[in-house]
Amino acid sequence: MHGRVVIAIALVVSACGAWAPGVAGAAPSAGAPTCAGADRVPADAASAASVARVRSAIACLLDAARAERDLPALHRDARLASAAGRFAAALDINKPLTHTGRGGTTPIDRIAAAGYGGGTFTAAEALGRARGALATPAARVRIWLESKSIKKLLLSKTYRDVGVGVSVRGGMTTYVVELARSARASSKRASASSSRSPKSSRS
Repeated sequence: MHGRVVIAIALVVSACGAWAPGVAGAAPSAGAPTCAGADRVPADAASAASVARVRSAIACLLDAARAERDLPALHRDARLASAAGRFAAALDINKPLTHTGRGGTTPIDRIAAAGYGGGTFTAAEALGRARGALATPAARVRIWLESKSIKKLLLSKTYRDVGVGVSVRGGMTTYVVELARSARASSKRASASSSRSPKSSRS
């Protein structure tokens, strides 16, 4: 057992084009943060550089939402990005979103296989899918934050690292966000805290 995982799905447009209630007509926030590429619709057969910009925009928007609540920015982790990217590419756009991968793998399995956490970690996974204007990073993050359960996950104090996966096929964009915190990182922080003077360690 590597750790525990929290999962959440936000399906905006299904493969058959059905709209999720209360989401399709949502308008961009007037005070939306400026993140490069946030309003661009990801294209099919996008270049590696284009995909990297989309991933960066998602992470930037998440950090902006966290900053509004005095939460720390998330550290971009290549291992989490690898796990997220592979899973985004593996998800069948003609089937409902699921956190279960091929062979019955779980988010914990995929994150551990990517080499994250040194064996023990806490993680969360968020999924989303849409096409057209609703597939932009800005729309995706906005829709996630409109869901109480997913918002709680993305704005949690628990997680410190993030990896974003993006896959575009047939005009449908699938997003996977892996959030995690290794036990090693937690123990280091605890050690640093215990080494401080009693006065500075008080809450």
